[in-house]
Amino acid sequence: MEIAIVALIQGVAVAVIGGFFAKDSKKRKAESEKTDKRALIRAKESALSMKLMSANTALGIEIARAVKNGTTNGEMERALEKAADAQREYFKFINEIAAKQFTD
Repeated sequence: MEIAIVALIQGVAVAVIGGFFAKDSKKRKAESEKTDKRALIRAKESALSMKLMSANTALGIEIARAVKNGTTNGEMERALEKAADAQREYFKFINEIAAKQFTD
């Protein structure tokens, strides 16, 4: 009789501990998925930021050439368009992130 009671207590303890481990595992998986999502967002933001910096640098160089030569050329117009496109793309990304934060 005592052995049956001990076995029953052990069984209940194992079930309770197993439940805690399962709950903890589920929580860790959700946290990992959330971390992965954030990493993807950071990677995209970083790539867009680098594109924006590159476009701004190209524009700055073309402006300096134009001032130095006293004339503008097609390169300056292309650099200006590239900078404007990069800026629009970056702001679109920022707005998407803001919209997701309000809906999540």
